Amino acid sequence: MRSLLHRLSFAVLSAAAPFAAQAGAPNMAPIPPAAVAAPLPASPSAPTRVGRVSLVLGKVGFRAAGASDWSAAAPNFPVAAGEALRTDTQSRVALEIGPQTLDLAPGSELRIAGLDRQRIELVLQGRLYLHLRPRDAGETIAIALPQGGVQVSAPGEYDIDSGGPNQPARISAFTGSARFAGTVIASGHTAALAAAKPALATQGPAAADAFDAWSRLQDYQQAKLASPYYISPEMTGYAALDGHGNWEKSAEYGEVWYPDGLPANWAPYRYGHWQRIAPWGWTWIDDQPWGFAPSHYGRWALIGKRWGWVPGRFVEDPAYVPAVVAFLGTPGVGVSVAGSSTPAIGWFPLAPGEVYWPSYSRNLDYVRDLNKGDLDDPAAVALEPDGNPPVEITVGQFANRRMASVVPRPDFVAGHPVAPALLQLPLERLVDAPVITGSPRLGPAPAPRPTVAA
Repeated sequence: MRSLLHRLSFAVLSAAAPFAAQAGAPNMAPIPPAAVAAPLPASPSAPTRVGRVSLVLGKVGFRAAGASDWSAAAPNFPVAAGEALRTDTQSRVALEIGPQTLDLAPGSELRIAGLDRQRIELVLQGRLYLHLRPRDAGETIAIALPQGGVQVSAPGEYDIDSGGPNQPARISAFTGSARFAGTVIASGHTAALAAAKPALATQGPAAADAFDAWSRLQDYQQAKLASPYYISPEMTGYAALDGHGNWEKSAEYGEVWYPDGLPANWAPYRYGHWQRIAPWGWTWIDDQPWGFAPSHYGRWALIGKRWGWVPGRFVEDPAYVPAVVAFLGTPGVGVSVAGSSTPAIGWFPLAPGEVYWPSYSRNLDYVRDLNKGDLDDPAAVALEPDGNPPVEITVGQFANRRMASVVPRPDFVAGHPVAPALLQLPLERLVDAPVITGSPRLGPAPAPRPTVAA
């Protein structure tokens, strides 16, 4: 693995070269500034634990934290505290948070009120199927209903329904146990909550219906998966790796996961699109059903002629990254393109041992947390005296730079699919362009996607 000290040896010779190459490139049109260059303000840190939308059937709405408008939800979209999902009367959505799976029934709304490494807090209107799996550190899920709060901390399967005008709320514990206002709902029981203040619970045997059966079919049988032997089940999206690739031992990198059935020109961060999401900034949304974990954790390496995903050393609570890439070009502008007045945006996947440094934070503990499974010594990551990242992070000999993906800047900013918009730049342009950490520093400002019916 490369280290910061190894890359520092290239700093003096490399620091000026990329800028000189860009200025002197032949037939280059002047590069216009970005139409909107509104970088996110630097923050101490950002959420390190997120959920992902794993399945969307029908029209499902998504509402960003602090927003009032709803937009269309899509698979592999990250979901953090303050955000919400909503289904119409004919739609369903599945959500994963580490090893926990949640299925939202038709005509329901779920808000993530809180999400950290010990506790998930939900606000539910409608019906939710929850499979809580064991964790070494334990976990509590609190679900707020109009009648009061439900606490679930025992691993098991649950069906929780907030009820309606003519129906009582209902809490079913098929396995495990739940608690409501001092009342324990034991395994195999259902509690119906009478419309009283305080709500009164009457219990009977739990009986599954068609929604419960559907949810169980969607649920991954984690006990049979191979991936937890190599990575932590706290890595959101890990269960989708099984069935879409295989694990092999590498002498250089340790355990490596190789995806199956890829197009001939496939490369990491090429089949999908970019979305600007606060507080992280530009976030990669992958097209592949397995694409969440390999896009937001670990590193990619070209081993022989195959791309392999290297999760790095085992980390119990891996930290979410919006996209483990470095960008090319000038911040707020991009890379100039011969014969074009429109610049391009390019990026490449970081390789094992290369530092990811976010553009939205200078919190050293947070930055080290993002890199702790992928660097030999995360504690070596430090700030310059002026408060900026060390120069060696952007002038190293990046292993994957030559395999960068490049698209016109308008396609990038608009969030268009990357693969159809790919540009072919000369190899020397990819090698000589400056490297930007974390983000290309482009707008538009974070905002909900266009409103759609949901």
